[in-house]
Amino acid sequence: MAKETRGPQPETLETFDAAARKGGMKPGDVGMEATPETAPRRDDPRSKDETATKVLQAGVEKNPAKAGEAARSRKDPRID
Repeated sequence: MAKETRGPQPETLETFDAAARKGGMKPGDVGMEATPETAPRRDDPRSKDETATKVLQAGVEKNPAKAGEAARSRKDPRID
């Protein structure tokens, strides 16, 4: 039987980011439930899909500069 959680779980990368800001140690308040700092960020799936398509197409064309440009053109969901 799976253990039930009460709220959303923290995002892994957000947890690593919080640990990096705390000197490499996982903050004590980061547990099995997300905090405002480690909560999932809202993101537009269509925008993510469009960017992934552009990056993959650049790979087919063997154009790494175009892939990098496509990735940089997308808004980072971690920045509100």
